[in-house]
Amino acid sequence: MKTPQKSHVSVRVLPEDKERFEKYAASMGIGVSELLRLLITREYHRKRLSKVSFRPERRRGTKNAPLPTVTAHLSSAEDVEQFDAYAQGCGTNRNGAGAWLIRTELTEKWLKKAICSQ
Repeated sequence: MKTPQKSHVSVRVLPEDKERFEKYAASMGIGVSELLRLLITREYHRKRLSKVSFRPERRRGTKNAPLPTVTAHLSSAEDVEQFDAYAQGCGTNRNGAGAWLIRTELTEKWLKKAICSQ
């Protein structure tokens, strides 16, 4: 029996980044999954990730306390494969790409600026 493919992307982030991302998403009136999906879609158009130099994360969870995750529920397993391929083409993996998108949005607050600008 074939194992069904998953249609979500889970990204491990630092606990403080997860907390900040959850608060930011809530302040914008959307869930973290929707916000991460939006950031992934935006990245496909902006293509900024390919200009980033990735280094291994210095802080990692432990066996007893892994880093928390932020999960984006995508439309299909093919969308997950597309994100994986995109991340690999940029020199990282889905976790590195997703974590970068989250950290970048926490700094830039693009969505807030886009919604709240006059």
